[in-house]
Amino acid sequence: MAPTKTNKCWICGRTSDEVSSSVGRPPEALELDSRLERMEDLMAKFNRASAEWGNLVPEQFKTLDYDFIIGNPAQFRSIRFLNEIDDAKKSIVIPLQVAVGNVRNGADATLGGVKIGPSDRSKRKVLLKEIDDFERRTGRYLNGSGGNGDMPHGFAGLFIGQGLSYLRETGLLYFTIQEKLIEAEREDEMSRRPVFAVSIAKVSGLSGDVPVCTVCQNLVTSIVPA
Repeated sequence: MAPTKTNKCWICGRTSDEVSSSVGRPPEALELDSRLERMEDLMAKFNRASAEWGNLVPEQFKTLDYDFIIGNPAQFRSIRFLNEIDDAKKSIVIPLQVAVGNVRNGADATLGGVKIGPSDRSKRKVLLKEIDDFERRTGRYLNGSGGNGDMPHGFAGLFIGQGLSYLRETGLLYFTIQEKLIEAEREDEMSRRPVFAVSIAKVSGLSGDVPVCTVCQNLVTSIVPA
């Protein structure tokens, strides 16, 4: 039975789009929409905050090592956003590093609620491509589990300003990957979803073929696919 976009159902008078709209979206699709909305809100907040960090570092600290400052917050109380940096490290940088290490080692991984199993080829491809591009662009391995060249790992050797810029890029990468993983989940969900459309069918007692929607097909047992 071939679906049509423009024909209206002979029984209820609806087009394919109208039928799909009346059925509504399944809970799985609504949950993905909700997750994507929450992720985009968090990304916007991080983007606004991280854009200011480099400008807020006192001049006398700008040549100090990033790891040293971050590791000794009590000594640098004048940098009032260090608690935000610590939150970003725990909620963004470390989860991303762990996920990358697990995926590269063929293990299960989770990023922002998205599960990535060894057999999830599309999700693994998304994550690894983004990470590989990021590492080439920044000239740094995200953590100690990737690469065999001479590039430094993570924040090693960076001044505070450089480290904050790298943290900002890492955070935006984290959210970009999440967005693409959710889109991959959406495509998987749509591929499993039943198609509600208007198709051409034969109806017992009628000489010609007529357009009938998926919903009405389930109500009328005398319909035979054309």
